[in-house]
Amino acid sequence: MNLRVWGGWLLAVAGVSVLMTMGCEKGALGVRSSNVRGTIIDSASSNPINGVRVRLVTETAVMGNSQQALGQNYVTQTDGNGQFMFTNMTPDKMKLEASKVGYEDLEYPGGSSTVTVFYVPNGEDVNLGALKMAAIPNPLPQNISVRIILRDSKSMEVLDPASVVSIAFDDKVFTHTVLQWQSGQTAAGDPITLPAKSGDYTVSINPDPEYYKTKTMTIPGNSAIMTDITLEANSYNLVVRCVNVPDYIKGGVVNLYAEKIDTDPERAAKVLATHTINNLGTLSSPNLPEIVTVPGIAFPIYLRVNIRGYQDEVVKIDDPAIADKEQGNIRIDVDFLADNGTTTVVLKPIIPIQSKAGLLDNRITRPVTLRVAGPDLLQGDSVEGYLWGNPTYNPLIAPLGGFIDVEFPNVPVGYELPYSVTVMPAPARAASGSYSIPNPAESKMISPPEDLPAPTLIIGVNAKRPS
Repeated sequence: MNLRVWGGWLLAVAGVSVLMTMGCEKGALGVRSSNVRGTIIDSASSNPINGVRVRLVTETAVMGNSQQALGQNYVTQTDGNGQFMFTNMTPDKMKLEASKVGYEDLEYPGGSSTVTVFYVPNGEDVNLGALKMAAIPNPLPQNISVRIILRDSKSMEVLDPASVVSIAFDDKVFTHTVLQWQSGQTAAGDPITLPAKSGDYTVSINPDPEYYKTKTMTIPGNSAIMTDITLEANSYNLVVRCVNVPDYIKGGVVNLYAEKIDTDPERAAKVLATHTINNLGTLSSPNLPEIVTVPGIAFPIYLRVNIRGYQDEVVKIDDPAIADKEQGNIRIDVDFLADNGTTTVVLKPIIPIQSKAGLLDNRITRPVTLRVAGPDLLQGDSVEGYLWGNPTYNPLIAPLGGFIDVEFPNVPVGYELPYSVTVMPAPARAASGSYSIPNPAESKMISPPEDLPAPTLIIGVNAKRPS
């Protein structure tokens, strides 16, 4: 009996010990970050080597594919003292690789060692000491190959493959398409090469000045050139004005999006700039233009116009000649009464000359019926209806105890629209005179349809003669 109790205590104590250990491991102790440092020196002179590309990879990254290795690769460069440091590392088995033009690649642990990785403990500062790199004694190659990927600095997309770019290496100028620079081959299929040199090439990239700015940089001339270069696009302002705004649009706003649309329809557009116009103005009182600043427009761009009661209008702006071939302003009128194509076309051109984005074909409408019925609508009466500037006279004679429908087939949605109804008595009761319902006109919100084709919105009107 005592032995069982003692065994129970043993188990209880062991359990508490395990829980305390687990608590300390995940709580008070936990996983703390570590640092890895070292110095790269010349194996012959022991001088520090500046600008060495140092890469630290975990054992997982070495063994796995690139998708699994995400976050397991770390890259830095040595400073003027040949020193490098990696911070905030988590415990793991790691391998160091170092490379620099003119030196043999370095691996640590070395290839002659039976150990292939070193371990970074938890919460420690690991100093790998001085690591030696051997200079390559071989002479320069006669020629070096050139492959350059040219990208837009804003979107980071590769430029139009067919566009032509001239690049000067010192005083030698070569002109090829973006695709040819990327492939490293001329139109004839020959490799693009340069004479090798011990120093740097002064490189000047000269794209079409209507689209991009010239860029100057230096590139080492003693090894193959394979690099990405980003170019800054010329900046323009979009001067947008809303014109011919219907008077029923009160309190509406226009949202503008300058977008870079991906050639892959599965990928979303990149938004370069946004702007909201609150003061739309009206037909009788137009507003002043507003400026949408779009930094670094990389033509073509697309202007998306978003407003309640309209399908989005997306127009293509692909010609910097709109701005008279100079950086500056591109004027665009968002015209509510202009039609620049069917809404089934996703991307539509700006109306030539006038530089208009037409919204008329984008307006959403639905059929609306004013259903007039009530105690004072008698047999033989007729009705005239009014809904947002659309008078309609219904010649039907009101049936006994029935109603009259005044129909409007295409009514704009998304806003409150004024309406009124006038009841005209039958000739036998002409002396009683006509009356309006309501008087003066009221407004009714015409909500957008939830289904297509849009069902008829029925608004009930009580035919009661005002007292």
